[in-house]
Amino acid sequence: MNLKKKVRTEVFLGLLQIGTGRHVRARGLQARDATPVGRVPSPGGLDCEKSGRCAGFTLIELLVVIAIIGVLAALLLPVLAKAKQKSQQAFSMNNLKQWALSQSMYVSDYADTYPTTKIPNGTPGAPGGYNEDNPTWADLWAFYYHDPAEGIDAWFNALPPYVNQKPLYYYALQSADASGNKPSIDYFNNDNTIFRCPSAIIDDALTYPNRPKYDRIFFRYGMNSKALDGQPASVVHLKTGMITAGAARLVMFDEGRTLMNEQPFYGNSQKQSDICKPQVYTTDLSARHGGGTTLAFTDGHARWFKYGYMCLNTPAKAADPGVPDISWTADGHVVP
Repeated sequence: MNLKKKVRTEVFLGLLQIGTGRHVRARGLQARDATPVGRVPSPGGLDCEKSGRCAGFTLIELLVVIAIIGVLAALLLPVLAKAKQKSQQAFSMNNLKQWALSQSMYVSDYADTYPTTKIPNGTPGAPGGYNEDNPTWADLWAFYYHDPAEGIDAWFNALPPYVNQKPLYYYALQSADASGNKPSIDYFNNDNTIFRCPSAIIDDALTYPNRPKYDRIFFRYGMNSKALDGQPASVVHLKTGMITAGAARLVMFDEGRTLMNEQPFYGNSQKQSDICKPQVYTTDLSARHGGGTTLAFTDGHARWFKYGYMCLNTPAKAADPGVPDISWTADGHVVP
């Protein structure tokens, strides 16, 4: 090989060494001091081949790895989000089954009588301004200290002990700490009690309607408010003998809305303010689980339904469409 050709070969191999980050030997030529582009120098400036500690990557290799990670993240994140949603839905369904189970035990203990859906307006001991649809922690405190029996037959007080949970008034009776916080109410709002749905968001409910954090009770679940529709006002307890629609059809517990702007939602803006209520009907139903909600029925089973299946879109409200497997009234009639 003539001298000119030899020089060209050595230059080419030198460039190849720099571009690929590998040490190349060519006809006795050895690169001793060059550090490859994109490679971390070996400790003490030792030759990588001799030290055996060459572990770096080229810039191109790093970019390829980053691109692959980005593609995998784009593929996996929606899957993980869907898995989280399904997990929260399953958690909430389990809570509703617990409510249905506790109700069955209560009915057995109280001569086929169901608990009430609320503590009605006009109940003795009700403080001034009491609203049965938006009770406060102070209201529960007032009822209890007027008479511990007042409101004890409301579902949120009567049923939890059957599944080893605290009744709602328990959280109201606990004292604040030195900083003014009420750990028991924080526990009610944030921990894994049967009152809590992990998908329910209550951020705007904290200030609506302009009440402090420890005033309003944030109901995520509610009892069917229409089971006694058509009965005289004096009838406040549903009895087993009244249920002619079928226990597998009659809704007993459901998931109520906790956000005023929750979508989808049928009806007008006034109805959109009906959030965090202890009693729920189609006008208050949530759609926070994949555009639908879970209902618990009188016979104890629970099932997820799409919002548009449970509710009929009318200008004034989300009405009952009268579907065959859901009844909101004990005798099966559709609420006007």
